[in-house]
Amino acid sequence: MSMINRILLALGAVVLDFAVFFVPLTGVFMAYILIYNPPWFREFLNTLDTGQGKSAAEGPQPLQ
Repeated sequence: MSMINRILLALGAVVLDFAVFFVPLTGVFMAYILIYNPPWFREFLNTLDTGQGKSAAEGPQPLQ
């Protein structure tokens, strides 16, 4: 393998590494939710609104 091929292979590995690990996955996930509005996410928000998620938000209950 020639030196030019080795350099190109190394640069390709670095570019692939930046492409895979530099992309903010949280931002991509939020964009997916905003664009497609999946039903499972809407159901999750509705369960939080109906009070099923309130017990965790209220904090611990006092002992009796």
